Amino acid sequence: MRFSEREKIAAVGDGSLAPCRPPGPDAPRPRRLPARAAIAAFLALSSSACGTGGADVPAAAPAQGVRPTPGPPPLALVDGVTPSVIDAPGVTGLSDLTVDDEGQLWAVPERNRVLLRMRADGGAPRAIPVEGVPSTLDTEGVTWVGDGRFVLATESKDPRRFSDVLLFARLADGGARIAVERTVVLDYSRWPFRPLGNQGIEGVCHAGRALVAAVESVQESAAGRFAPVAVYDLDGGAWTPYLVRLTSATGKLSAVSCRMRGGAIDVLAVERHFEVAHLIRFALPGPQAAPAPPVSTPAGTEPPPPAEIEPVLVADLASLIQDRENFEGLVWDGDRAITLIVDNDWAGVSGPNLLVRARLTGAVPAPPLPPAPQAPPAQAPASPPARRAR
Repeated sequence: MRFSEREKIAAVGDGSLAPCRPPGPDAPRPRRLPARAAIAAFLALSSSACGTGGADVPAAAPAQGVRPTPGPPPLALVDGVTPSVIDAPGVTGLSDLTVDDEGQLWAVPERNRVLLRMRADGGAPRAIPVEGVPSTLDTEGVTWVGDGRFVLATESKDPRRFSDVLLFARLADGGARIAVERTVVLDYSRWPFRPLGNQGIEGVCHAGRALVAAVESVQESAAGRFAPVAVYDLDGGAWTPYLVRLTSATGKLSAVSCRMRGGAIDVLAVERHFEVAHLIRFALPGPQAAPAPPVSTPAGTEPPPPAEIEPVLVADLASLIQDRENFEGLVWDGDRAITLIVDNDWAGVSGPNLLVRARLTGAVPAPPLPPAPQAPPAQAPASPPARRAR
């Protein structure tokens, strides 16, 4: 649908469309667009800034949101889609997103050694330098853990490695810089597997006294496709590995956001791969859960295999994809509001740094309960020794 200069439109905050010029008395009311159309209109018009010429914009639809297409039945609506360009010259490849106690967003790029602090709408971004990240690592994830502290998730291009690391960092000099203070190693022998080069800890989130780390390399077996996910106990310093079942034939976990709920860790995650963009939800045992017992083998005892975690499909974010946008960051309020960030540098810079806010409406399913550790089989008490006859 082509609009003349007089009719030219721009996307506004609630995902609807409004005229660039003040409307006349006979002008039509702003129209709600589906999520895909809202982003398309926004991107087209952000480059033209309502200048001369027309803009090809998909026609409006009467629906108030976009229903996910796969899965019986459709589960949630993605509504109120609000895209915003993050104006941060020289910073590309934003890979994750977190929110601090004051509601400010922080985004981490893969290769620029900064964190971007910005308003909740992506406005007024400021690059804060990060010191102490090894030059051989990409920063793929970030989470706020309170008191001016962050945890950064990393990956390496080395296909021979057996681990990746989390970097614990803190604001310094009144917030003028961020300094890495220590590292924690995630050993992949806990599953075990060897990650591919450039596929490491893709996302990290904080809930209570735990961190959740999501690994990009996928584990496949006759039982299906699984994403390695681990819970780190911030008090005890121990890792617990899990395998989260994936809901598509090609997707990998690219972002996680989590909350404590009833003693379990409630995780909302993005599973994506080009045309695939699923929003899934799953529950993990909290760090206070009793550990699974070791497994007896002829050689002794070994750690138990990682428990398999079943997710639920919440929504199909493919409705937001206009030009193969790569969603790599997620902030979730624990209810219905989500904020996504787009990595614009996965195969060369393409398009702006983009922030997308939306709400989930309709049915939002709860995740299945996490598995409880199985107690070891009870052993029969030993019989007392027989008395000798006198």
